[in-house]
Amino acid sequence: MTAPREAFLAWPGRELRSTIPLCAAFAILFALCYGGASWWTSRLIGLSAWDLPFESSLPFVPSLAIVYLTITPALMLAPFVFRSPGELVPLWAALVIETLVATAFFFAFPQTTAFARPVVHGWAAGFFNLADAINLEYNQFPSLHVAFACTAAWAYARRSGAMGRALWIGWSAAVAASALLIQEHHLVDLVGGAALAAAGILLVYRPLERRESRSNLWAELCCLEQCARFSIRHRRYFVIFLAIWLPSLLRWRARRAVRFAFCTAQWIDDLLDGDRASAREPLEVVDELIDQMTRRRFTSEPLSRLTGALFAELDAIRSDEADPQAEFIALVCEMRVDRERVLARAVWDERQLAAHHRRTFELSVDLMLVVTGCRARASDVPALLGALAWCSVFRDLDDDLAHGLVNVPRSAWSNVSVGELRCSEAFRAWSAAELTRSERALESASREIEALDDARARRLLETFRASIVSFARRQRSHDGSFSPGSVAGADA
Repeated sequence: MTAPREAFLAWPGRELRSTIPLCAAFAILFALCYGGASWWTSRLIGLSAWDLPFESSLPFVPSLAIVYLTITPALMLAPFVFRSPGELVPLWAALVIETLVATAFFFAFPQTTAFARPVVHGWAAGFFNLADAINLEYNQFPSLHVAFACTAAWAYARRSGAMGRALWIGWSAAVAASALLIQEHHLVDLVGGAALAAAGILLVYRPLERRESRSNLWAELCCLEQCARFSIRHRRYFVIFLAIWLPSLLRWRARRAVRFAFCTAQWIDDLLDGDRASAREPLEVVDELIDQMTRRRFTSEPLSRLTGALFAELDAIRSDEADPQAEFIALVCEMRVDRERVLARAVWDERQLAAHHRRTFELSVDLMLVVTGCRARASDVPALLGALAWCSVFRDLDDDLAHGLVNVPRSAWSNVSVGELRCSEAFRAWSAAELTRSERALESASREIEALDDARARRLLETFRASIVSFARRQRSHDGSFSPGSVAGADA
């Protein structure tokens, strides 16, 4: 695909501000990676050099430092050549990945140079000393100078005419030659840098020219940001993050729907529960989102955009047996009920609470099983749904009450402080009965899971059951009445 022919350089005006965050993020990443790797390598002794015999006979041309230094202004052209984040992202992502890959090599294969350079005098000394300082002392293979020059030249050349393409190709070759002739790099470093650039262009830049790929990249980064926010709030979300992302490393594309679904649902849940600050009433935000999901028309707002990326993934796995998009909408509709309860200061009876929680987890578990490619469904494990509901209520009870969400039935409820509520006889009786009921449900859930003919579903659901078992053991121990039994003996 050939980029459209347009003016190569133009002042981007207001659009420049939208690309500054990307440029700043890359600059910070590069400084940390490049500087950190050089600092670490400087602590080592006895470093080798990957030099070739003929290189010692090459001329030393310090004046070529002028060419070597042009890499910085060339990279600074990027926001003027690519005048929107969407246009800039392919180049930005390629440079980021090249930086990360090169940094891994710098740590794994620390190198020095075999050159013995003379002291430079005259007019070229200033340029050479600056180039030498910027290059630091180590970080040899692969040459990021060459990788960046080749990548930028390729990107710029595609937006230039025939003369411009020739000039950019010539410039990248001159930068590579200057790196060798001012004796900052050996030939093998230059070849490594060129190979890194080729890989970056082929595997990162070219795919990200497609709008769909850029959207997915944004969604992946958004999910990482959201997981960081979830984990800061409570460490259990970091455990969930690891449980989802580590298996994804082996099947990244196939697991994308799992990552997007978790982050989108948790974001909506946090918004409705009051764990996420909102300038608008959360119900208003979520109702607009439900309308967008129903019409399949999403906006540029981050939550809406992430939901749109999720729906694109869910559409790909929709079948005659399952409609994950409809299930997700139904789940959000059920989740919004909690916000309505908060606004109405509602206190429900046990039957209402049980029905609401069961419906919530029935939809959640069904969606999870669908996006992970399992054949089993929530209806196959009714006891597990009850255990999940119990765990959710008691795990988040204090936080929910602080936000005005009452998951305590009317028969056990008193409008007092949380401490006084927990000491009340009605609450303690209800809590103890619920714990006993959950332990029985966990025993039944174990049999339900074992009976499934879907090995993947068994592994996944048993992970959830084991987590609830661990929580139940802590609850029983906290109550002072813990004793070994089927739940206590289960492996959490």
